[in-house]
Amino acid sequence: TIAWQDAIPLLKAEISNLLSNYPTAKDWHIGLEFPLYRLRSRLDVVIVAPQCLIVVEMKVGASSYLSADINQAETYALDLRDFHSGSHSQTIIPVLWATNAEQEFISEPITGDVAQVQKVGCAGLGQVFALAESVESTQPLNGTDWNNSQYRPVPNVVEAATSIFAGHDVRSIAQADAENLEEAAAMVVSLIKQTRDNQAKSLIFLTGVPGSGKTLAGLQAVHDAETTGADQEGDIVYLSGNTPLVVVLREALTEDEHSRLTAAGTPRTMAAIRRDVQARIQHINDFLKEYLINDQGDPPHEHVIIFDEAQRAWDQSQGERKFGREASEPELLIELMGRHSDWSACVCLVGGGQEINSGEEGIEGWALALRQLNADEAKKWTVYGAADVFSGGPTTNGQTLGEIPTAFQVLDQLQLRNSMRTFRTTRTSDWVRAVVNGNHTSASEFARELRNYEIHVTRSLDSAKEWLLGVARGDRRCGLVASSGASRHLAYGLGVQLTAMDDKKIAHWYLRPRGDIRSSFALEIPANEYACQGLELDFVGVCWGGDLRWDANQGKWGHFQLRGPSWNNVNSDTKRQFITNKYRVLLSRAREGMVIYVPLGDPQDSTRLPEFYDPTFKFLIDAGATEL
Repeated sequence: TIAWQDAIPLLKAEISNLLSNYPTAKDWHIGLEFPLYRLRSRLDVVIVAPQCLIVVEMKVGASSYLSADINQAETYALDLRDFHSGSHSQTIIPVLWATNAEQEFISEPITGDVAQVQKVGCAGLGQVFALAESVESTQPLNGTDWNNSQYRPVPNVVEAATSIFAGHDVRSIAQADAENLEEAAAMVVSLIKQTRDNQAKSLIFLTGVPGSGKTLAGLQAVHDAETTGADQEGDIVYLSGNTPLVVVLREALTEDEHSRLTAAGTPRTMAAIRRDVQARIQHINDFLKEYLINDQGDPPHEHVIIFDEAQRAWDQSQGERKFGREASEPELLIELMGRHSDWSACVCLVGGGQEINSGEEGIEGWALALRQLNADEAKKWTVYGAADVFSGGPTTNGQTLGEIPTAFQVLDQLQLRNSMRTFRTTRTSDWVRAVVNGNHTSASEFARELRNYEIHVTRSLDSAKEWLLGVARGDRRCGLVASSGASRHLAYGLGVQLTAMDDKKIAHWYLRPRGDIRSSFALEIPANEYACQGLELDFVGVCWGGDLRWDANQGKWGHFQLRGPSWNNVNSDTKRQFITNKYRVLLSRAREGMVIYVPLGDPQDSTRLPEFYDPTFKFLIDAGATEL
């Protein structure tokens, strides 16, 4: 309030000067405190002129232009461009107005949809107003129509998680063409309530293509089940075997809650908040160890578990190695949740074609676990899922439950149909699927439908980095990813990889800001498939390795593993599929665009021969990627 008392007279003076020089500006519109729910903040000032939008971030009393403030103003403009329908295809001028600063405004030609941030001091805002008059627009803006336009933000998984646990529902943070995301989360909560009321046991499969919002729907279900009373005892937990996802979500939620409580004048220590968050979001291994080590045969405290990336559940041999039980992870979970004498629900979030490690059985592992139930136990369970779960489809990578001894029900609401990750287009997952399947003709057709989602390919790592840093403006995040099997990237300075076991380094890589050498912005350390699965960046540099190569003669992918000083063919169908899935994961991490770096190779190095890479580069060009 104090800031506005100082700001309003300054703003009125600038507008008066504008009207003196440009009387037609009387028809412009001005909005104050315009809400941006994705960023959980408000624009100080937005001015709607017929030619463009001017977004003003005011720093009342500031005498300098801080990089964080410049970044904030640019992020607001980018958010409007991407998620506010009235701002699409319009010129947006972000402005940082430091009211006590020396004038730094430089009148540059306004180019692109979001101009460079204009830095203005105590009396420089009028110059930006004048600049607006010079912008040419083919679609004149109307202030009333603009204000009534839909704002449909698409958060990344970290933003979504913090928004949900801060009290926002999925409706306020999901885009329109992911129309069944809210419906899917509501169906899961409804089935949990129905299971409790009927004192029954349910196995619920929620499926979706990569980036369709499975994690978001699962977190929404955890939150809603607690707040609506579907889970009356508060004994619902989100589980994942994805260590990086658990680490990043826990740290992001802890930092966000600490910030909110501090701002509200009711601070708690980070340690206390972290303990609460860890109870709600757990690693699947920790959950199982708690109940299976020194097992007394008791049921778990939780009546409901929501298991993310359930297609990656371990098989029987891994279960024996990890938990000393000759049973797969699906068997262990079904047996454990089946111990409840009253009711229980196991919700499985499944994305097909993302099994990337030995021992991961996909949805067929759950089918096997169900078939091993005795008749009396099988009668207690009901399985719910979309048609893909029972008949096969892209969301289960063609796998099905097949014949199962339990009752089942097909519910279309339990399938997420569109990718939310790539909000600029819904066809990216189709392009990725065509590429890893070796169909460059189909991939090229999909590439033509990608609209503003850019896919580039380059032979220069420096060019890839330059592009990433150029497009990742504001708070938009960029980073490098690479296959764990692409070990010869060492020769290009990319030998160190971020792995799933790096714990705090993972949180730093995904959460620390631009300028922090530990962050993904440094473009020094690529995350491998284990460190990035389930997470996402706005712009990604995919570093292609020698483990997956296009064979132009046979018209298919070749799969290789480096052993000592030489590459060997991978003959196992399962291991070949894992390599294919690794690249499916890597190519699915970018929300707004990607560049694929394919090395030139070195004819003097038998592990990096040019023929290992050249056909792959040509294939990607044929698949619709544009050379950078």
